[in-house]
Formats: sequence, structure tokens, C-alpha cells
Amino acid sequence: MNPIKVPCRECGMEAPADQFKLHYKYKKMVCPTCFSGRTEAKRQKEQEEKVTKKDKPAGWDAEDDYLEKMSRSRRQEVEVSPFSRIPGTHQVQCKCVHCKFTFKYDPFKKTPRTCPYCNQDVPRLTTFNLL
Repeated sequence: MNPIKVPCRECGMEAPADQFKLHYKYKKMVCPTCFSGRTEAKRQKEQEEKVTKKDKPAGWDAEDDYLEKMSRSRRQEVEVSPFSRIPGTHQVQCKCVHCKFTFKYDPFKKTPRTCPYCNQDVPRLTTFNLL
């Protein structure tokens, strides 16, 4: 026997009638997704996306979007360096980008080659001012 599907008065989606619950905020019977708050979170995301879309100046195109995305990712790479110098030694302290485990790394011998905790490859040491 198929359950009877009823449209939700809050979001308009159809759901089985026996799954509707009385919501304290809306003061009406709503579907399970509205009751859990997922539709409200979705609406907030959509509003945030609209706000970010309005900020772009006239003449903005796909190429500008690509350049902005690349510069943002480049900044994140530079700011989040997994290496820091250990004073008094030639070793550097490495923080694994995968598991956040901290360990000593020798840039001359390039050891260890992988993270001792999760076995992920150690990223290349690109900043030579740490040596």
C-alpha cells in the first residue's frame, strides 16, 4: 500500500502524510526536511550566493572568475606552509596537510618521504628561506 503524498506548505515538496510533524516556529505541519531545518539552511545559502553575485562590477566575465579563483588558491598555498624552521638544526618541522600530525623533516636527505602517521607523501619544500 502506497502512502499518500501531500505537498508541504512551507517548501512545496511532496512527502508522505504520516511523516509530517508540527513545527514550533512555523506553527503548522511541515515535511521532515523542513522540520529538521535543512530547507532553512538551503535558503540561507542561496541568499549568501545572491549577495556575492551582486558584488561583481560591470564587465565581469568567466575569465575574471577564473583569475579570481586561481589567485585565491595561490594565496592559500602561500599562507598555509606546512614547514617551519627548527632553530639550531638543519631540519624543519613539517605538519601533514592530511592528518595534521607534526614531525621533523630533513630537507637535504628528504627523509621521511611520507608522513609517519598516515603514510601520505610529504609536500615539496619550496621556500628556501627555511634552510
